[in-house]
Amino acid sequence: MTRSKTKSPTPCTCYNERQSRWVEPSVLYLLWYKARHGYELMADLPNLGFIKGAADPGSVYRMLRHLEENGLVKSEWDTTGSGPAKRLYTITSMGREHLMHWRDALAQRKKALAMFLKKIQGLEKKVG
Repeated sequence: MTRSKTKSPTPCTCYNERQSRWVEPSVLYLLWYKARHGYELMADLPNLGFIKGAADPGSVYRMLRHLEENGLVKSEWDTTGSGPAKRLYTITSMGREHLMHWRDALAQRKKALAMFLKKIQGLEKKVG
């Protein structure tokens, strides 16, 4: 068993969930009502609770490229304001539909996790 980098009550790696798994639905969620620049997305991602600390810029920009290649977001150069032009990302109708698939999958996972947690809690009663 490897030691967790995150402080946990045991040396269990169960606290080391892949944070990158949550970047896709989180980005789509953040773009639902408002177009954003990549740095805005990175600043807002930790507020959703899936990412601890600062968001990894490489993961976020790779995900944005992937989402754009698949038609889930679109981007354009924003030349307003001072400084260099920046990409402004917007969710597409396909991206909205994709986020609804995430919603359904997460609801199913929540249900399965609740059932599994109930079973694990039942073990304490049997053993102890």
